[in-house]
Amino acid sequence: MRIALYHGWELSGSGSNEYNRYLARALADDGHEVHVICREPEPAGIAFLTRAWQYRGDGGRSLLFERSRGASGSCTLHQLPHGPIRPVYVTDKQRPGDVRAFADMSDGERERYYDDDARLLEAILTASPVDILHANHVVGPSTVAARACAACGIPWIIYPHGSAIEYAVRRDLRCQEDAGAAIAQANGLIIGSEEVRSRLRGLYPQLREQLDERTEIVGVGVDTGLFTPIPRAERQRSIQRLLTAATGRCRGKAPELEHELRERLDRGDLAAVSDYRAAYAHEHPDQDLAEKLRRIRFREGKVLLFVGALTVGKGLQNLIAALPQLLASVPGAELVVVGSGSYREVLEALVHLLASGNGELLDQLVAEGNARDGNPLGGSWPAVSAYLADSAARELALAAGPALAGRVHFLGRLSHDLLRHLFPCADIAVFPSTVPEAYPLVLMESLANGVLPAASDFSGFTEGLEQLVPDLGRETVEGMKLPLAPHSCVRGIAGKLAGLLASGPDEASSARLRRIAVERYDWSIRSREMALAYGRMAQERPASEA
Repeated sequence: MRIALYHGWELSGSGSNEYNRYLARALADDGHEVHVICREPEPAGIAFLTRAWQYRGDGGRSLLFERSRGASGSCTLHQLPHGPIRPVYVTDKQRPGDVRAFADMSDGERERYYDDDARLLEAILTASPVDILHANHVVGPSTVAARACAACGIPWIIYPHGSAIEYAVRRDLRCQEDAGAAIAQANGLIIGSEEVRSRLRGLYPQLREQLDERTEIVGVGVDTGLFTPIPRAERQRSIQRLLTAATGRCRGKAPELEHELRERLDRGDLAAVSDYRAAYAHEHPDQDLAEKLRRIRFREGKVLLFVGALTVGKGLQNLIAALPQLLASVPGAELVVVGSGSYREVLEALVHLLASGNGELLDQLVAEGNARDGNPLGGSWPAVSAYLADSAARELALAAGPALAGRVHFLGRLSHDLLRHLFPCADIAVFPSTVPEAYPLVLMESLANGVLPAASDFSGFTEGLEQLVPDLGRETVEGMKLPLAPHSCVRGIAGKLAGLLASGPDEASSARLRRIAVERYDWSIRSREMALAYGRMAQERPASEA
């Protein structure tokens, strides 16, 4: 098939960027002609691309490179130019230019974005006709695709992702209307989980029939060739391979900035947590990565790993608040945090205030924790607030002492070629999200690495965990589910993680987790499922015509 993946952002990074990067490669590996339409700034660094075109605002283009791939399929990247505004769903990452959330754009600004991209997309599809176009997200690219594909007569589908639903559709009525109109015009939807389809049903009851009859479920996948388990005896060698691969790339946060933040907090300056957004390059590993990794006791079998964006919605504040209780029962436990985001300093402050026993400033941080993320979720951290309201829990939390700080390690962002060496050195991967997660990609990455995942018991995580019951058993899976209700969240996280660490993950269980990933979730399996779904959707008339 000739398949276009329309994604308005980069291919590097996480989330939907990562989804499109892996799907494009897998489809090309399967022999398809793939066209990725996006704004990846450095396409030459993506090895599986066979060709890249760079477009100007007037529709003209120039060839950036062309090279042999050594496989039956092909993958061409069409690099879109940036407009005056760079729309996003969540403004939590460093990006150049005038970056604004869709919900914060005026009607005129958004209409210009739609018109400009639709004109370019139509030009690309005219020059490179395809059998079907896959538009990512229900807001933004879907509206553009509706206009361009109607002009070209090309069938198209929408693949929804959670960020657009939660941070645009739910936040802004105009976004909700744009998304509803696009859904009504598409040939159909391919959705990664039943949970996301249920979210859309709730938002668009008038489209329930289409959402029931003109959608297919095809989940996300994992690169089992990249991620693979490592025996505990080999962990230190794997960490050394990470450091070798990271040579010259550790250009992120400097240790002096962490020290400065702690000093300002000790002076009562809580505003300091918001002052470091532009102080360092968030997309790189920390400058002292080697020193931090040497302090982590990987061989002891008590390493917890979080990988993801550092935002309030990922729930790390609840996990950090649970650490004093966890350490009381599992003294050797350590938490390794991999990821980037403007919320990092808030989380570092929480660690320091607990470790220094600064109850007064801790209460202030908890009371305004959500607002510190700069997103619509204002107010306090409800679960941490409820936990600290219990006098015994508060006493335990504030008595953690300096040792707590030595058990939490922020490493900065690691790209997958670095993360592959670290992930399998963990014992438990923890994902305590407090906002709905559309697709449990990190669960699948955990399985591929042979690492047992623990995740919040709701949204896409629940669906992903439930799929493991036939393989792991009901009792094991229930132990992997982290509670979310404020009155039980923090205490429950500590208890669940203590139980998982006590059960002692071993190499036999690691191999079992790995086998599940290879047999059910590898991207090669997902690409074949997607191609079949594309073929069926291409035969459908657009819902607006039907």
